Amino acid sequence: MSGRYVRAEHWQEFDEAQQHGMRAVAAVSLLDHEVVVSHASAAALWGLPRLGHRPERVQVTDPTVARSTSKQTTYRHAGSVPHEDVREVGGVLVTSPVRTAVDLSLRVPLRQAVVALDHGLRVGLFSKDDLSDHLDRRTERRGRVMAGKAIAFADGRADRPGESLSRVVMHESRLTPPELQYEFRLPGGRRAFVDSFWPQWGIVGEFDGFVKYRDAGLRRGLSAEDVVVAEKLREDLVRRHPEVKAFVRWVWRDAMRPGNLGRLLADAGVR
Repeated sequence: MSGRYVRAEHWQEFDEAQQHGMRAVAAVSLLDHEVVVSHASAAALWGLPRLGHRPERVQVTDPTVARSTSKQTTYRHAGSVPHEDVREVGGVLVTSPVRTAVDLSLRVPLRQAVVALDHGLRVGLFSKDDLSDHLDRRTERRGRVMAGKAIAFADGRADRPGESLSRVVMHESRLTPPELQYEFRLPGGRRAFVDSFWPQWGIVGEFDGFVKYRDAGLRRGLSAEDVVVAEKLREDLVRRHPEVKAFVRWVWRDAMRPGNLGRLLADAGVR
């Protein structure tokens, strides 16, 4: 961004959300009046996950514009944000987590909204009552029904974005919803939690995003090969559990391609 720089070696250490957050801080610092970072850019600063890439332009809410407009580095939503819905992050004003989540839910598809809401609920950024109460106070009509649906559907038990996306795809496929983070008691007093379980049919379902193999922070000092072996041993024990009749795994490609996940689960016996 013109006039604002970060050393290349530092920039490369940031993930996409952090890079977008840095762009937001830089963009706001170039303006000569007060705005509030909002929508997708606020979501990046609060760590809410997103399907696909972050937007190129930083999104702000600007009380000085009469209608939403796009500039070279910013997209300015017209309007003002009530004081109680504003926080400060990294030296810039940002919409609160609950305001950010509802802003997204009013404007993005159900899949994207649920991915963000599930994560926010899981890490304690807001509660479902917070979301519902805030939506009730909003005056927008457009997107209101879909936002209410996303809030009702959101579930903080979903552990990763891929699990949240999978839940929506199951819903779209008209499949029976599973129990989330179901606990199995294993031999030797061990416990195992699975992403999804349909107890009426004994079917386990797990999303595999591969991040636990690639992210050193999640491997807890183990090599990727050690994690693969441990995961295989865990799966074998779950498969042998008397409640389990079938075990289904899927990846991002299955969740994103129309019909793939629905067929996988239907073939395993989910109705």
